[in-house]
Amino acid sequence: MKIALDATGKIGSRAARVLLAEKTVESLGLIGRRSTSGDPRVSTITNLAGWDVLVSDDVETLELRYRQASDNGIPLVLPMDEGPIPTKPDIPVVVGANQQAGLASCLAASEVARGGNPLEVVVGWTETGKPLRRGRPLMFPQPLGNLWGHEGRNMWPAAPPGTQFIAAPFEGPWSGLVARVTTATNDGVEVRTIGVADDRSYLGGIALAAAALVAANGAFPTGRNYPTSATAEYLEVVLRAGLEVATFVEKK
Repeated sequence: MKIALDATGKIGSRAARVLLAEKTVESLGLIGRRSTSGDPRVSTITNLAGWDVLVSDDVETLELRYRQASDNGIPLVLPMDEGPIPTKPDIPVVVGANQQAGLASCLAASEVARGGNPLEVVVGWTETGKPLRRGRPLMFPQPLGNLWGHEGRNMWPAAPPGTQFIAAPFEGPWSGLVARVTTATNDGVEVRTIGVADDRSYLGGIALAAAALVAANGAFPTGRNYPTSATAEYLEVVLRAGLEVATFVEKK
């Protein structure tokens, strides 16, 4: 596949590294940037004709990138979920390709899809800021550990009613994600907790790159999509790319 990338920050740069580690990527075109990787698959491009998907981490050029993707009939993938994008796009547009709406929400969606009656669903993540002294408790893998959080934005449009979204401020380069799903099954109540802790820019890069690979394979329909529109495909890519996930199961 051929992926065009408009990378202006750390997230875009880390996404480029993840994409180049994927064997199915035959070409990576950088918009307005020169490559220093030495990889022969990387080039500088100005024309999107013949490319499979356009990825951008630049909030300042969203309108321009949408027009370019639309003119060439290719999907557009973005880490943000707000901006000057039409309400009903004429191409697949993937928004929220980030840690919260991508990684954490897809982990929760995957657990819900396992079956049973979901009694409680919690989607949590860290955000940059001074840790709270009170709030709603979240448990992340070490070195993050237990943190207090506050109510966060709904990052999963198709989430079960009552799903809780919690953001926990944390200082430093680490970032955490957690999905906790309590389910009533034929064998009783089961609580499954999925946790991730890793470098913030790495997680942001893998979240964006995974959405690009899934979009290039045609998994997202025309219109506005979150990564949870293709949960299974998205998680398959992030796990193949090296995302380390801790799982704890409790039966009650």
